[in-house]
Amino acid sequence: MFQRISSHRPWRALRTWLMGLSLGLSLSLVGLTAQAQGSGPIRLLVGYTPGGPADTAARIVAEKLSTELGHPVVVDNKPGAGGQIAAQALKAAPADGSVLFLSNTHTVVTVPLTVKNPGFATAKDFRTVGGVATFELALAVNPKTHAHTLKELGAWFAAHQSESSIGVPAPASSPEFVAAKVSRTFKADTVAASYRGAPPMVQDLLAGQLAAGVSSISDFQQYHQAGTLRILAVTRTTPLLPGVPSFAEAGLAGLDNTTDLLGIYAPAAMPDALVARYNTALNRVLANPEVVAKFKSYVMTPAPMTPAEQQQRLVQASAVLSTLMNESGFVPH
Repeated sequence: MFQRISSHRPWRALRTWLMGLSLGLSLSLVGLTAQAQGSGPIRLLVGYTPGGPADTAARIVAEKLSTELGHPVVVDNKPGAGGQIAAQALKAAPADGSVLFLSNTHTVVTVPLTVKNPGFATAKDFRTVGGVATFELALAVNPKTHAHTLKELGAWFAAHQSESSIGVPAPASSPEFVAAKVSRTFKADTVAASYRGAPPMVQDLLAGQLAAGVSSISDFQQYHQAGTLRILAVTRTTPLLPGVPSFAEAGLAGLDNTTDLLGIYAPAAMPDALVARYNTALNRVLANPEVVAKFKSYVMTPAPMTPAEQQQRLVQASAVLSTLMNESGFVPH
């Protein structure tokens, strides 16, 4: 019930009521968080082994998020099946905010499109909490190709049919579908050589056993700067690679929304107030200059956003990947 305001002191009574309402809302949020966290730390699931982009971003964010929330946030690696194991763990977790999931687009968008029974449905089982960071995909070549453009790479492949493989860090992934589009667009009769992660693929590329590869910029940047590999195009231009065109600028349109988004997800039933509190804390973390600098050193860009904006990014990525899959003839397995 609203408090009756005296006609003699209306503004003082109104101010008192508003202050009480504000305090009540604040205490409610604190109570929700305390209930969510319980006596243990908040677990931030990651579907990959330590050292990759998702794990690195999770550890950078977890440290500062612990301070913002006043409660420990610990990274819990559950690698396997392209993040499916961690995603299934989130689906089974309580919806009280004690378990969150930091995931790339591959797990929450690509896996549901390419795997018939992944054990979760992103839209049904999860809710978005906020964006964390983006990192671009890139196509790099071994200097032996003498290619400086995608068109020149297509011509090189045409003249070297015995070396017509483009390396990708995982099967049925965005890099594989990007590689297939490169092949179709520039009439290069290539096949995707799938690896178990980027490091072995990059090593074969450096050794000249592969002519080209598609992966995140961070996997190629140091070698590009050293001149041992050459990045020909990226999903979106970045000041970190001046002079390197986007795929669209290089003659390959339609890949803008294959930019990988790292975001945080929660079980679908998590309360709105708790999602809002976590989103606010996360966006404060991403505005921290120390966090911005760390992300930059790993060739990632902070991506603060609302849950609704994050959801829209997933819809856009799903539409682009569905098109690339259909064009490549990929059949879910």
